[in-house]
Amino acid sequence: MRRLASDSRVRRVAVLVVVALLVGAIVVQRRTIVDAVGLLRGFSRSTLVILAVLGIIERVSRADVIRSLLPGTSLGRAEVIGDVGSAVSKGVPAGGPLATLLRWQIARDSGASAGPFVHMLVASGVATAFVSWGYPLVATLADISQREASLADLLIVAACAAVLIGSSAFWSFALFSPKAHRWTTERAEWVRSKFAGSAPGLASGDAVAFVAEVRGSLRATARRPFALLLRTTIAQGTGVIILWTALRGLGVGDELGVTEFARVYFVAQILGSFAPTPGGVGVIEAGLTGALVAAGVQADVALAGVLVYRFITYVLPILVGTGLYLWWRRTRTPPVPTVVQAVGFAAEPTGR
Repeated sequence: MRRLASDSRVRRVAVLVVVALLVGAIVVQRRTIVDAVGLLRGFSRSTLVILAVLGIIERVSRADVIRSLLPGTSLGRAEVIGDVGSAVSKGVPAGGPLATLLRWQIARDSGASAGPFVHMLVASGVATAFVSWGYPLVATLADISQREASLADLLIVAACAAVLIGSSAFWSFALFSPKAHRWTTERAEWVRSKFAGSAPGLASGDAVAFVAEVRGSLRATARRPFALLLRTTIAQGTGVIILWTALRGLGVGDELGVTEFARVYFVAQILGSFAPTPGGVGVIEAGLTGALVAAGVQADVALAGVLVYRFITYVLPILVGTGLYLWWRRTRTPPVPTVVQAVGFAAEPTGR
């Protein structure tokens, strides 16, 4: 408990520091911000239509990933699961656990059992990580095949390759090693005995069978990952295209080539992974704008493009997810489970 409290204090301090730096940056760069907002009026109708279509494709493609991993779930219900979770995780500080609980409640309303739900969470998260780090790797390798590689190119390739190779080794061991199976089984039994008093559902569930079910479904996905990776690539790639389209619509041309854009995306992934604010808000905007300026884009144009990108991929999911959550609460007939009941989902009979 002390460690959790200490981590919480450190996180709050980090958030306060980031907020203070961002406020200072806004004050110093207020003229650039005003100019960037003014540039947004210069989008052509065709660019606005393309951005709107891309925004729809991004949300639907992300829902399709969830639908493919939760058998029997419709695309519409997968959209609710995904967007409600996104609204909480992006809009609430440290909202990840709450987002998972809400996703589980909505999925359970649709008849999903615990095993496939956990499989969906893990498989979609791993696929997202692989695609996010694979994109700058492939883009950089393709570009340097046509020219001499720079130090920045080599650093990007090395970092992305290290993450992908390390992740592959970890998941190969976790899913296919008998030692890992024994370890996860022991941990599952420990969790069952530790929390059975506060979550009675854990006492009645078969933790060992549950872990075996989840590991088995993850192994099946790992043996045939291409369909999931393709869906995830479409979802992730649409966000990339949104940023590219916004910049092109603002007049960015040859000064931003494939390599520079890959580096910008790489910076965005790093910042998004370590930013202490919800969804990396403020940090990603500043980092992306700085990376684009370093690549040769004018500061006001870079900021305007980033604002459009973040509105479509960050603000809209919060608005849509909030609306879908209110609709779900209004239309569902069973009562909303308590947090204790929701925590016990992992031990529910998986044949439901």
